[in-house]
Amino acid sequence: MAGKMINTILDIHTHRQEADSESKSIINYRLLEDSSFQEGCYYSVGIHPWKLTVADFDRQLDFLIRQLPNKQVVAIGETGLDKLTEASMALQTLAFVMQIQLSETYRLPLIIHCVKEMDRLLAAKKQFQPKQPWIWHGFRGKPEQAAQLLKQGFYLSLGEHYPDETMKMIPDDRLFLETDESSLDIEGILCRAAGARGVEAGLLRQTIRRNIQNVFFKA
Repeated sequence: MAGKMINTILDIHTHRQEADSESKSIINYRLLEDSSFQEGCYYSVGIHPWKLTVADFDRQLDFLIRQLPNKQVVAIGETGLDKLTEASMALQTLAFVMQIQLSETYRLPLIIHCVKEMDRLLAAKKQFQPKQPWIWHGFRGKPEQAAQLLKQGFYLSLGEHYPDETMKMIPDDRLFLETDESSLDIEGILCRAAGARGVEAGLLRQTIRRNIQNVFFKA
């Protein structure tokens, strides 16, 4: 499964990239402004807490729903809760709950953005008991926080910044890597993670490739 760069890592960008058609491994995270999908790319479409407004919510939700039947959409998100953004928590919660329900209806993984609202997030997971995977995007937390999330079934996607102890303790089958807002390219992210985990970069590449297949491209 050869590919450009390392087309086997969960690679988060705000622009589109070409995906290896065999490994199906580059996921583009963005709230699309139009409905055009580039051939050979796979997308996550969601309503981010930073983009929420009362005036635009109905339009955003309608747009999201119209994209979900497209086979190139392999996840919903980012969505979630952010204590520091301008949107009210009531509106954020409404948008999050609706995207949880869409994730379950369309059987698509959910990409989570969470800032200082972990308790509320865990309460939502307990309430809805989703069958679809939830992936915490851009996780930087301490091992204790990671352990709590892992116990609740979360996958954790790590970029450039994290405690090495956190990277070491995440099970192979719950780990993703990303480049979002990073000064490193995906090769650098992979090598950094492999060093922290004490494994060969090639072995970690295979691990992440397997996770991508199992979570985003399951039969």
